[in-house]
Amino acid sequence: MAWFVHAYTAFGGVLGMLALIAIVDGRTPLALSLLAIAIVIDMTDGMLARRCRVQEVIPDFDGAKMDDLIDFLTYVWAPVLILHVEGLISNPAWLILPVIGSLYAYGRPGMKEVDGEAFFVGFPSYWNIVVLYVYWMQPAESVIQALLVFFFVLSFVPMRYLYPSKNPKYPLATLGLGAVWVAVIALMLAQGEPNQTLVTLSLIYPAYYMGASFYIDISYRLKHNAERGADHHESDSSSIEAL
Repeated sequence: MAWFVHAYTAFGGVLGMLALIAIVDGRTPLALSLLAIAIVIDMTDGMLARRCRVQEVIPDFDGAKMDDLIDFLTYVWAPVLILHVEGLISNPAWLILPVIGSLYAYGRPGMKEVDGEAFFVGFPSYWNIVVLYVYWMQPAESVIQALLVFFFVLSFVPMRYLYPSKNPKYPLATLGLGAVWVAVIALMLAQGEPNQTLVTLSLIYPAYYMGASFYIDISYRLKHNAERGADHHESDSSSIEAL
């Protein structure tokens, strides 16, 4: 079962390769469908790995490293290629931003944990989702450039982002809305050219995800500052008593 979980994860890499081929062949809708399936695999393989105690059963194989390699293919390289092939960005220099931002994010040892809790630290390189909506909505290139800059900057800001499969804060909203969002995305991918109203409504979950992440991070920072202030006050009181 442990090796089956690793094979399940590896299949995401196969889908990433097929998505690259589809993009080069001018079949971007097919590529987006393949990347969507890869997202589902990425959302579920970690839970399967923990249930099957993969690290205990096969300690000499690093499934987490394999997962990161596949994620970089499906979350970064493939979406960046779509931006170029579809002509959504006319100057390839702009494509440096998601690549450098993601390399920094994946290069940080603590990108998936802070203060002993599971969070993504910095923007989790969801470029596949950004590009999915850009492809569907076809905004002005200046808007796309602004999005690239915005999420590039967030890649370097060490704030907490929800990690639904490991640390489901607000589980009913996070996992429930997430499941509905996946179903809606699957429906729109099946339509080929999705209804723009449905595309706009589907942004509710990404907006919730970003808003909840900002709220959680601010709450943690305020709590940490309050505790640090209390400890400092207690230390000062102890010093006065000693005198």
